[in-house]
Amino acid sequence: MTSDRPGYLAQHSAHDPAELARRWSRLSQQGCLTESTLLDDGEFSVVAYETRQSPGARNGLYLCAGVHGDEPAGPWGLLEWAEANVERLRDDFAAVIFPCFNPRGLAENTRRDASGTDLNRAFHDRANPLIAAWHRFMEGRKFRLALHLHEDYDARGIYLYELGQKDREIGEAALRKCEAVIPRDTRPRIDDGDFTNGLLRRTDGIEEIVADRLGGGYPEAIYVHLHHAAFALTFETPSEFSLPDRIRAQRAFIDAAIGTAFL
Repeated sequence: MTSDRPGYLAQHSAHDPAELARRWSRLSQQGCLTESTLLDDGEFSVVAYETRQSPGARNGLYLCAGVHGDEPAGPWGLLEWAEANVERLRDDFAAVIFPCFNPRGLAENTRRDASGTDLNRAFHDRANPLIAAWHRFMEGRKFRLALHLHEDYDARGIYLYELGQKDREIGEAALRKCEAVIPRDTRPRIDDGDFTNGLLRRTDGIEEIVADRLGGGYPEAIYVHLHHAAFALTFETPSEFSLPDRIRAQRAFIDAAIGTAFL
């Protein structure tokens, strides 16, 4: 687990997908998760884990980290959250988990995959073998909440994109519960978006964003929200801050978002 001591991760790199995989495998052996391989290139495997309870539109939870390999706090925060919630994963949660969606990118500390693709602009592209496998795995699945764990090297604190419903808000309460670890980025403009105290919330006009601002490329959160999940939250930690603090913030966010969404 995360500690304040400088020796945290001293035995391996933050960019070590093999160590992540070993710990997830040990976790699944405790009977709380089953593993499926989406893609194996002979060196790296992209896997998904499922709880025994099947997710649905009312109770389903989707968790994904490591789409960008140069954002390591998400994969480690997700792992530590799962290790701290073995019994709930076994008995309570109905979840699908992608612990490290771009393991080669993580190993090489790069945003893109081996082909040079930014996967977070390609979730519509079934010509990409990994995205095609993801689509097959996701076919027919519905979730109440999807959490997408990211980092931003320009960020001055934590911030959040929320795609959701007009009659329910999750993001503000989730941010309040984890800002004690890292404060919010309070700038009104972040990455060309208009934010209010670290939160950008949208309930409509989402397809237009893809066409007008993203050149037709679908980020994971937008695609998942439009086709699979009532709420999709993209959480960003500032990658220039301390790694242990960023991991703690990621863990705190997962707990807070789940606690808020499933009240």
